[in-house]
Amino acid sequence: MEEEVDYLFKEHLNNKYCECKCLCGDTKSESISNHVNISERKEFILSIVTRTENYLRERRIPELIRFLFTKIIAHTPDKPVAFLEKLLDDCMLFRAGYGIPPVVYENRHLEAVIKSFDPGHRGWLSAGQVRRLYATLGFSYTETNDDRLPCDVILKKLQKTQETDLGQLLAAGR
Repeated sequence: MEEEVDYLFKEHLNNKYCECKCLCGDTKSESISNHVNISERKEFILSIVTRTENYLRERRIPELIRFLFTKIIAHTPDKPVAFLEKLLDDCMLFRAGYGIPPVVYENRHLEAVIKSFDPGHRGWLSAGQVRRLYATLGFSYTETNDDRLPCDVILKKLQKTQETDLGQLLAAGR
C-alpha cells in the first residue's frame, strides 16, 4: 500500500499545478509558486481529498447512505444486512424499470403530513404551506402559479417527486 502511495506521489510530482481551489484560485494553468508555497506532499494529499470529495458529491453517496440509514431506522429489522441486501435489490429493480420504488415515505405518511398542514380540513393548502411541506419532507420544490392546491393533487405530486428524487439518486451511482 505504501509503495502504491509513493508511486502515485511521484507521478503527481510531474504535475506542478494545484487542483485545490481554496488555496490556489480556480485555474490549473498557474504554478503553485505564484500563489502559496505548500509542500509537494501536502499538494498531493490535497488533490486526493479534492478527488474524493468530487467523487462522493457526483455520485451522491452521502444522500444514498442517508436513504439507506433512514430505511433501516424506520423498519428496525432483526437482520439489517439481509434487509439492506433486499433494499438494494429493490432499488436496482426500480432503476431498471421493474417493481415499485422503495421510497422512504409511504402514502399514509404523506397523507398524515398533508393533514398536519391542513388542520382546518379545508381540503387545500396555500402555495406557502406547500413550499414548507416540501421542505419538511426534504424534497425539492418547484414554484407553481396556483394560490391554492387541493390536498389530493399535492399527494400525487409528492409521490411523483419522491419517486423522481429516488430515481435520480440511484442514477447518480451508476
